[in-house]
Amino acid sequence: MNQEQFDVVIVGSGPAGVSAAYPLIKAGLKVAIIDGGLNSRNKDEKLDDFSNINLTETSNAYELFRNNSFVFNKTYRLLNIKSKIEIIQTLSKGGFSQFWHGISDFFTTSELKAIGLSVDEIQSEYREIAKHLRLEPKLPLDIHSKLILRAAKSNPIDSTVYTLPSAANYVNTLSIDIFKRFKNFTYIPNQLVYKAKDKYRLVEIQTISIDKSLKSTFQVRFLILAAGSINTTRILLRSLELFNYRTTFLTKAHYVIVCLHLRALFKKKSFKKMRLGQLAISSNQIQGGLSKFFIQLFRFNPSAIHKATKYIQLPKLVVVPLMRIIAPSLVIADVRFPSFESKGKFSKLKKGLDERDILEIQFNETAGELRDHQKELKKIKQQLRILGLFPLKIGSDYVTTHYAGGVPLNKSGSKLSSDKDGKLNNSKRIYIADSATWRGLPGKSPTLTIMANASRVGKNVLKNFNHF
Repeated sequence: MNQEQFDVVIVGSGPAGVSAAYPLIKAGLKVAIIDGGLNSRNKDEKLDDFSNINLTETSNAYELFRNNSFVFNKTYRLLNIKSKIEIIQTLSKGGFSQFWHGISDFFTTSELKAIGLSVDEIQSEYREIAKHLRLEPKLPLDIHSKLILRAAKSNPIDSTVYTLPSAANYVNTLSIDIFKRFKNFTYIPNQLVYKAKDKYRLVEIQTISIDKSLKSTFQVRFLILAAGSINTTRILLRSLELFNYRTTFLTKAHYVIVCLHLRALFKKKSFKKMRLGQLAISSNQIQGGLSKFFIQLFRFNPSAIHKATKYIQLPKLVVVPLMRIIAPSLVIADVRFPSFESKGKFSKLKKGLDERDILEIQFNETAGELRDHQKELKKIKQQLRILGLFPLKIGSDYVTTHYAGGVPLNKSGSKLSSDKDGKLNNSKRIYIADSATWRGLPGKSPTLTIMANASRVGKNVLKNFNHF
């Protein structure tokens, strides 16, 4: 059993973890990040089929991680989930920032209020995060984006079409490798945090090594959980022995519309400079403080032609050459609906064998929600046609890397909740820096807001550090 003293330990090295760590490291505190820390470039020779995750059909995201099987295999073996929807996790060093392009969006004032975050504090943090990431809101537009924006200007629709802020990635100036230059920072990979207990003068953290299942104990002044909402929830349910206790879970209803961009059909020479996902369409109608839908427009990936053939009801001998001709003119409308807390959306922890618990996740939309989605999808298809995008096929895609809830803000009567500063209720030294505290989940990509909130939580810990 190893014992090592730190001022603050942060669980998770993704965008939330590094954003929470930065103000604490800058202030001179002794900070450690504990993490799975798997190398996302490593490969396994053999791919597991993961038949135990009960998926009838897999997505592009699933295939991406499965092909990168070292991280994927380890993650699915170690973080057991039972769910009918596909939930993507990663134990890689740097989290999802190692895989996804750095495109996200800022939440509006009403969206921040709806999920329970302080508008003034988060907007202040947005400005700091934008500096760290060197966001470029005015990147040169590709041919798709130019034509769609021109169409939106000449034929206005009942939604807002706009360009998304972009960065090369989410860790331009905030990353583990950069933090290693500071003497007061320590990175501890190869660990799963198993339990955390808030004691009188410290937090005791129990971990298990990934490679040899060796147990360790760390004693720290403060603990910040930034492991992704479902794993932050898992750690706290286990630590508080709240097995079979239902807590909140949020993710988005997700639909994909394959569109033919009619105005781009004869612009072939311009496609060499295409960029990924520059444009967004946000509903002007608000429900519960959140926009009724959010759409990110992606150019079609020619390497995925074989996946798109199933959307066109023609023989493959005809479809394949046809797709090669029209593929540069295809646009994917990635439609996401916001999520609110309800009885049919929850997670709970069940005891498994050999200390391997299972997090069961349910995401059941109400009949009213499903009717609303279909109603909005009809409007969306009409708006896409006005913009020159002809819908070929629409399909639901219940796969998610965007999830929230589990330790909701200021939820009275809950055994597992947090306060406005991100502190776990009934605790003095445990804080939550990821989206586990959110009371709603907008349709927009949440990474920038997760980073802003994590920085805010790190500063709250810094304020309270000398008071205990």
